[in-house]
Amino acid sequence: MRATPLLLLGLPTLLAAQRTVDGNRVVSPALPAAALEIAAGMTYAGTQSFELYSVANAEQHFFVELDGSRIKRLLWIQFEGYHASNTNTYNYRDSTVEHSGRTWHRRIAAAKVPPTDARPDSDGARARAFLREKGWTLGPDVMSERLVWLLDSPARNELMLIYMEDLTDHGLTAADVNPGGSARDRWPAIAAAFHGRAVGVFSVKDR
Repeated sequence: MRATPLLLLGLPTLLAAQRTVDGNRVVSPALPAAALEIAAGMTYAGTQSFELYSVANAEQHFFVELDGSRIKRLLWIQFEGYHASNTNTYNYRDSTVEHSGRTWHRRIAAAKVPPTDARPDSDGARARAFLREKGWTLGPDVMSERLVWLLDSPARNELMLIYMEDLTDHGLTAADVNPGGSARDRWPAIAAAFHGRAVGVFSVKDR
């Protein structure tokens, strides 16, 4: 049977990964020309690359710590850049932090993992589908920190890392730590400790 092209199915175009992985080291030849060193205890789970919304290329790499088929911790790494055919730029209003000698836009939150994805072509939906295909479960209640390093000016390329933990392991739910929750008064301390773990799970080195 003749295969139906992915574009006719409305699915993202699959691309070849441009970065290589050696153990817990992700090596990028460009954008950025650097190596990411991932902490021991996190296991490489694989990669996928695709065209995102027909305007950018995205390359995802995943590291996990598992409890059976449950994801205790996740590090989602995404290299992303707009196509030369458009003039789009990235614009973040998050607070910034310094880590590994770089400036990162930072956003931290607790939320439920959506049971279904309204936009199956989004990078988040693609990431969750990748993990489900492995037979793993994520959440439903997780804490996450997104860190984004803008690689050029104007900002047309970025490196994004999202670190997640299952809140079950902390005896909490997203509702507990969000406004009005029973543990909301502890949020500043919880967020500060979580940020320490998020930046502690990776470092960026010159190649």
